[in-house]
This record gives sequence, structure tokens and C-alpha cells, in this order.
Amino acid sequence: MLISQLWGVVSSAMSFFYAGIQVMVPCLPPAPLSTAVINTDEYMGSWYFVAAAAWDEDDLRSFKTTDSSILHIQKGTNDTLTVTETSRVGDKCQSSTWGYFALSATDPFLFRTDFDTVALIWDGKLVNCPSCIIILFVDENEEASAMLFDRNEKTPDEYIQEFKSKMECVLMEDFLKAPLKNGYCKIDEAA
Repeated sequence: MLISQLWGVVSSAMSFFYAGIQVMVPCLPPAPLSTAVINTDEYMGSWYFVAAAAWDEDDLRSFKTTDSSILHIQKGTNDTLTVTETSRVGDKCQSSTWGYFALSATDPFLFRTDFDTVALIWDGKLVNCPSCIIILFVDENEEASAMLFDRNEKTPDEYIQEFKSKMECVLMEDFLKAPLKNGYCKIDEAA
């Protein structure tokens, strides 16, 4: 209970600080979506991986062997989200599932249940793509990557270029677009 209250105060202070920095650095994205927004039906379901950006090229190394990827987001128990990722690496389909939770409904920080990753989510308005979301993942090694996902299998190039431009503006200049040479794996195909 005390940790939840403390995190609420820290989160509010960080939001205020972020708003102040946005005035000085106008290319920063708006505040991320709260957990209450993410938990709506609008964000549940499948999201196709389009592209990723990072501050350091090494933070993109796991994406370089991936041909395609789909995230499937579902409501879990106790206000958690269950996220299943299916990826095509070479000719093989792989699947991983994680749980995410927030300390409060107004909190934008989603913590993976093993505490190895924190995620922040923005809607596609940031890149003028109404069917997109952008997820910033920061893992336990402090590696950060911003990922563009779309509800559609094919994303128009202007949205991808807008994502790349916005990420370059915040100095995430290393960029990778999903090759999509071998198609997407479906959830039931993955091992």
C-alpha cells in the first residue's frame, strides 16, 4: 500500500516534470497512455510489428534476426495484461507470453510481472497513424527501444517515415524496419 502511494506521488511528479521538459524540447512525444486507457477493448487484440528505433544500435540486435512479429494483447486476471508475441525467425515460428501490470489505473508505466521490463505506450496520433501504437520498452539492462505496431499487416510508408523522423528527433537514430519476407506467424503456429 505504501509503495503504491509513493509510486503515485513519484509518477505525478514525473508527469509534471515531463510537461515542463516538453515546452523546452517540442519534439518529445505527449504523455504516454494510462493503464486505464490501455485496458479498454480498443487496445486488445493483435498488433503487427512494423519498425523499431533505439539510441544504441546494440539495442536493436534482437530484432535483426526477426522477419516478422505479432503482439496479441488480452486482459488478464487482477487487472493485468497478457501479451503473447509470435515471431518468425528464419523459417521457425516462436512464441512467448508475458504478464504486465500497473500500480494504479492512472499510471502509464506497465511493469512486466518478472520485473525485467517496463513499457510505455503512445497512440498512433504521434505519427499520424490512427491504427498504430508506439511502445517504448526498457529492459533490466537499461536497453531501450521504441517499436511501431499497426493493426494492419501493411503499413503505409508515410507512417513509417513519420515514426523514423519522430524517433530521430529524440535522438533514437538507429532504425530497423521489419523485413516481412516470410510472412507472419499465427499464434497457433508457434512452438
